[in-house]
Amino acid sequence: MSEFPPPSLDEFLQSSLEDVRRVAPSTLIYAASGTRRAAALAGVETSGDKFAQWSKGELFRCIDLIFQHGVEHLFMPMLGPSQFQENTANYREHLWRWFIDGLAGPDAIAHYQRAGWRVRFAFGEFIPPLQEATELLLTKSPTDARHTLWCYAVPDFQRVWSWVIEAVQGAGAMNYADAVQAIYGEQIPPAAIYLGTVKPLISAFQLPPLLVVDEVECYWSQRPGYSLDEKQLRSILYDYAFLRKTWLEDKTDRAEQALADQEIWRRGDVLGLGERLGPFWHPK
Repeated sequence: MSEFPPPSLDEFLQSSLEDVRRVAPSTLIYAASGTRRAAALAGVETSGDKFAQWSKGELFRCIDLIFQHGVEHLFMPMLGPSQFQENTANYREHLWRWFIDGLAGPDAIAHYQRAGWRVRFAFGEFIPPLQEATELLLTKSPTDARHTLWCYAVPDFQRVWSWVIEAVQGAGAMNYADAVQAIYGEQIPPAAIYLGTVKPLISAFQLPPLLVVDEVECYWSQRPGYSLDEKQLRSILYDYAFLRKTWLEDKTDRAEQALADQEIWRRGDVLGLGERLGPFWHPK
């Protein structure tokens, strides 16, 4: 596939995986939320082990899809402060068990070995409930895999920065590369795409430390949970590769071209304004 002229979206949606992989970023953040809402919409019980098992199946499907399309490092924020603050019956008390068994249990590790995925718990060595599972994944998931899944849990926002400071000071890191090495144990390309679901928001949970260096193109799907499908992913990669890159070295007469679409630019649209649909937020 030649990028000049770029293909149409329809052409890109029908392109081979090899062609799509050429434009995919090395590192992508996929921060899915609304997993219980997704389960309810699928007719699945939204608490208990049935929910956890169904969610794991959807999670693995999305991971496989993203890796197939060329991403090498996939960061997934999975458990955040708001989940640990809930008092929902039959939910909070199971979070660590679901997280550890679902991602580091025998079935999960067997899946990684078949799929050829390397899996890591980012900052797992700093979180007592995750320390044993973190060591297990270091030895049991493939070590020479092309694709790495980085799972991320944050019980509270401020603790993230304590982990970063401890890792950086412990390693004596004095520059960006050394800091990344200290935190993640290896060099990771900065993230180029952030894909969230439902509300557009950013925090120390959604953006793991030091992954944002250059520009990150952000997308939010309004389908909750692990709902990513091939058409949506390819549409995002198309936008990222061919539509978002608008910077020009020579901007002569560039501003004046806005006059052709001045009604749109004068409308004052605000990305992020929404409305309540029952207990949920949705963009207008």
